[in-house]
Amino acid sequence: MPAAPAPAAPQTETPPLFVESIDVNVVNVVAFVTDADGRRVTGLGRDDFEILHDGRPVEITNFYATAREDRILRSLESDPAPPESSPPSALPADQQLHLVVYVDHYNLRPGNRKRVLDSLEGFLEDRLWQGDNVMLMGYYNTIDVVEPFTRDRQRILDGIRRMNKAATYRQTDDALKRQRLRLMNDAAAAGDAQASYEFLRSYVQSAKADLRRSVRAIEQVVRSLAGLPGRKALLYVSDGLPQRPGEELYLQMQELFDEAQRQVPGRPGSAIDPLIETLREDESQLFDSVVRQANAHQVTLYTVDARGKTGESSLTAARPEVVAGSAGRTAVDSLTTLNLQEPLIQLATSTGGSSILNSFNFDRALTAMANDFDSFYSLGYRPPDSGDGERHTIEVRVKQQGLRVRHRTGFVDKPQGQRVADRTLSSLILGMEKNPLGIRVDFGEAQKQGRRKYLLPLLVRIPFRQVTLLPSGEMQQGRLRIFIAAIDEEDGISGVQEIPYPVSVSAEQAKAGQDREIGYAAELMIRPGRPTVAVGVWDELSGVESFVHLQARVGDS
Repeated sequence: MPAAPAPAAPQTETPPLFVESIDVNVVNVVAFVTDADGRRVTGLGRDDFEILHDGRPVEITNFYATAREDRILRSLESDPAPPESSPPSALPADQQLHLVVYVDHYNLRPGNRKRVLDSLEGFLEDRLWQGDNVMLMGYYNTIDVVEPFTRDRQRILDGIRRMNKAATYRQTDDALKRQRLRLMNDAAAAGDAQASYEFLRSYVQSAKADLRRSVRAIEQVVRSLAGLPGRKALLYVSDGLPQRPGEELYLQMQELFDEAQRQVPGRPGSAIDPLIETLREDESQLFDSVVRQANAHQVTLYTVDARGKTGESSLTAARPEVVAGSAGRTAVDSLTTLNLQEPLIQLATSTGGSSILNSFNFDRALTAMANDFDSFYSLGYRPPDSGDGERHTIEVRVKQQGLRVRHRTGFVDKPQGQRVADRTLSSLILGMEKNPLGIRVDFGEAQKQGRRKYLLPLLVRIPFRQVTLLPSGEMQQGRLRIFIAAIDEEDGISGVQEIPYPVSVSAEQAKAGQDREIGYAAELMIRPGRPTVAVGVWDELSGVESFVHLQARVGDS
């Protein structure tokens, strides 16, 4: 963790303050309706739908329906001349689309990436003409905001071209995997199953660490979208993510050694079982976590397997001699494809999106995907137990027979404090700023703590007049929560720290302090450079939230 507040001085304990909080959280579900032949169905109304929350019907409080054809006709009627630049969105603010294009350079090969990005140019130009807000992000061990949200066509096209020049890693991983297979084969020739297993395990441990970093980055980006209004979608581009890292190597282990040869030295009757080992490597819980975050923040995920039509994997095509035994290359390639595509399918289908798999015609596939952005139904309802922190199922039904509906199937109803923490992350990563409380942040001089560590003091200033106070006996009490997160120049992101900050003053102090500020002091342990710090303040009594972000100077930078 690059930055974390040092422990704050303990707050003076005050009697508990009891208030009634009314949460008006609305769960919005975007639904796509097709007929039996897969054609889009438009023209349905609120009464054509019903929503089940945890299996029980709930009232549809918000309804919106749109189709691209209808918007084009309305636009032609109002202004038949085409605009010279990207027009404003024709949709209301709460239905406008924020689309993040997330290119995972770390899990891509350069040729595959180029094919997809070339097709994305035309696709994104069209999205901008539809009035969508588009952001470009890249990942290579760290998150890179290539272009923040914009409707500027040239900025997006320039950003795509810059991403095409970024370094990629999957081809390096291919070479590493081939090396391990050669070493495993050499060990097999010497009859040394244990050595072969050790070569396998060294690769698997490295691959699992890479996967966890990659998936955590996706999850952080999804969380950062929490503060955005309207519809939110993330288009994820990669060569796939391994749900079971090293699965094909385990298959090779089974082909190279029979059960007797796989006995563990010193443990009679205990053999290395590649099938069981593979199941133990399953990392599906990582993707479950991303799905929970996406559904909690109403983000729809769309995934693209940039490998296109999958035949031979790069592993077996490059060195077919390393794959021996009865299973052969076909089994390894099929296993590799399934292993890499399962997470892409899960991320998309569980959040109401779709996947582009096994196709080189990315233009046509992206056009089909765009139908989701252009023709949809938005249904909203108020959950019975808002903010309970539990996972709830959602089912949308269409009353008309023969129609099919696709939507996200559930969500985690986060407590308000977690939502504010996520919006603080939005301020940190996306630059979102909202400051009705008028908070300010001052930095002190960073003190060196080691070769690459500094202690950065900061003071959060809150205008006292903006704090809501309620009488409690002879005192007046307020209830604030402060959230702090930081990102350094190496894109290392800290966890969001949440600090309760109770306020208790007498009536005389409250009157005298109207033109003053109250403050909270913290310290961040951080690397040298120009880190960005985001601070959120939530007044629990009024429900008002403020978020600011600013850059500090640490060390000799």
